[in-house]
Amino acid sequence: MGSNHFFFAAAFFLGAAFLAAFLGAAFFAAAFFLGAAFLAAFLGAAFLAAAFFLGAAFLAAAFFLGAAFLAAAFLGAAFFAAFLGAAFLAGAFFAAMG
Repeated sequence: MGSNHFFFAAAFFLGAAFLAAFLGAAFFAAAFFLGAAFLAAFLGAAFLAAAFFLGAAFLAAAFFLGAAFLAAAFLGAAFFAAFLGAAFLAGAFFAAMG
């Protein structure tokens, strides 16, 4: 009967060892996949933030460039109006003199 107890104990400890190994592998796989999922989520958020900030930067650059060109156009129109006004004033002056 002693040998039966020995085999029972050996089978029990081997079963416990296999169970521990399986559980350890399962936890390792779960931790690995969770870590990979969190890494993918973090990388996705980082790319999303980079795309958002780059898009905002390009939008701001386009807005300020557009505003600058618009201001330049208004300045050009103002100078053109001033030139026309000076020409009319000169024409009126020479008409009055002549």
